[in-house]
Amino acid sequence: MLHQFIAVNREEIIRRCRAKVATRSVPPPTEAEIDHGVPVFLEQLRDALRLGQTTSPEISRSAIKHGHDLLLQGFTVSQVVHDYGDVCQAITELAVETNAPISTDDFRTLNRCLDDAIAGAVTEYGRERNQSGIDGESARGSERLGFFAHEMRNLIYARNLPGRGCVFTIDLPRLAVPAVTVVGRD
Repeated sequence: MLHQFIAVNREEIIRRCRAKVATRSVPPPTEAEIDHGVPVFLEQLRDALRLGQTTSPEISRSAIKHGHDLLLQGFTVSQVVHDYGDVCQAITELAVETNAPISTDDFRTLNRCLDDAIAGAVTEYGRERNQSGIDGESARGSERLGFFAHEMRNLIYARNLPGRGCVFTIDLPRLAVPAVTVVGRD
C-alpha cells in the first residue's frame, strides 16, 4: 500500500525532493519551502491514501498557503508546479528502485492529490500576483492624480494673485498629458 511506503520512506522522499529543488531553483530554496511544503503534503497524501479518500480538502488548503508563501519569496509559477512534480518523481523513482508495487487506485489518488495541490497553489499564486499588480497600478494612478491636483491648485492660486492677465504653461509628463496652458484675466 502506498501510504505505508510513504510512511517508511518519508525521509528519503524528502531528501530526494530537496536534491531536485536544489538543482534547478533560482532563487535558492528556503528551508520553509522544503521543510514545510513537501513534508506537509506527504502527511496529507498518506492520510488520504490510508483513509481511502480520492482527494483531501487539507491538501488544497495547504497548497494555497504554499502558493502564497512561494510568491512572497520571489519564486516563479514554474517553481511552484515543479515542487509538486518533484514529490511524484521521488515517490515513483524510489518505488521502482525498491520494486515496491503501487496499485492503480493508489496511483490515481496520488495524481489527483497532486493535481489538487498544483491547482490550489497556482491559483493562489496567480490571484495574489494579479492583486499586487492591481494594487501597484492603483497606487501609481493615485500618485498621478495627486500630482495633477497639486499643479491645478498652483494654477488657481497664481490666477487669483493681483495683477494683469497671465499665461501659465505646465508640462505634465508624469501624467502622459501634453502641456496644459491656462490663460487668466483680471
